[in-house]
Amino acid sequence: MHLKKLISFGLATILSLAIAAPTFAQSGENKDWQAIQDERDQRKQKSLIEDFIGKYSNSQHRPEVDLTLMTLYYGNKDWAQMVKHADSFVLSQGTADAKSKSNLYTLAMEASRQLGNQKKVDEYADRALTADPNNLSVLMTMSRTIAENPPADAAARNTAMDKALGYVQRAQKVAKPDKTTDTEWQGTQSRMHGVLGLVYFNKSQWPEAGTEFAEYLKANPSDGLGQYRYGATVYTQLQTTLATLQQVNTEARQAQAAQADEIKMNYYAEKLVSLNTEFETRRDITIDAMAKALAVGGPFATQARTIIEPLYKQKNKDSLEGLDPFILAKKAELAALAPVAPVAAPTARTTGR
Repeated sequence: MHLKKLISFGLATILSLAIAAPTFAQSGENKDWQAIQDERDQRKQKSLIEDFIGKYSNSQHRPEVDLTLMTLYYGNKDWAQMVKHADSFVLSQGTADAKSKSNLYTLAMEASRQLGNQKKVDEYADRALTADPNNLSVLMTMSRTIAENPPADAAARNTAMDKALGYVQRAQKVAKPDKTTDTEWQGTQSRMHGVLGLVYFNKSQWPEAGTEFAEYLKANPSDGLGQYRYGATVYTQLQTTLATLQQVNTEARQAQAAQADEIKMNYYAEKLVSLNTEFETRRDITIDAMAKALAVGGPFATQARTIIEPLYKQKNKDSLEGLDPFILAKKAELAALAPVAPVAAPTARTTGR
């Protein structure tokens, strides 16, 4: 998924906040507030709110009106205006309630992310989490943003991944929000597995990465990049298994040449059978994942081909015959797993009545 297209969990809820019902204040303020309520043109409404905040900085309608303004800015992709208003809000609305602060700072974090201003992203993520430590939108956005953009330097990458791991582990402890459906919550849990898999992948913790990617792909089998990452994770473990297998095989031959006793030779025989089974299992998982990645297609296709072809040949008597039909079969398999669109209820026109 392209990071710029990512919509954080919970952001839609913030954007759906409506202006609170009007309450009576001093006559001038009330008149201007009512004008905002009555205006249906969003461009004009935005201008009215900006004027209102300038005239009535201590209005009882704040911070509701600030959230409405941020929502209007968001709809128009006025990212810089969102950050500018949030900066002003920090200075003028320090006593605002925690929920409003967390919602507004979440929007400011997203605007900063759209602008590519990582310093502001971090600032507003921290502010949002200070107001609400269980802000799932922020926890998920920050963990994925860091995991998808690992630093090149090994030490810096490990530090960044530890930070991302902390965010997603905190997210896992958040209770399901009241207005979230079971289906939506299951999707969120699945995305957490995907982020965890990527964090462990970047930390070279292959067993943990493989476990998390496998869980993620249960709900997202058509994610080609996810399939490739899963395959690459298992492939790395496969190489370790192969190296161990070769070493044990060498030791067994040496023991045989030295006429080792039956107990020792049985040990090597059992060990070789176990390692060979482990090798074949990981080989087949890697082939399956890479075939699915190739079936979906994407910029990782060349790397997937590089990995799958020698493994497929090793399994099929040094031949690539049947590989392309195998990939096509995986494409059909993934298509069959795709969710079916709901069928519209029949109408008088469609039923001929």
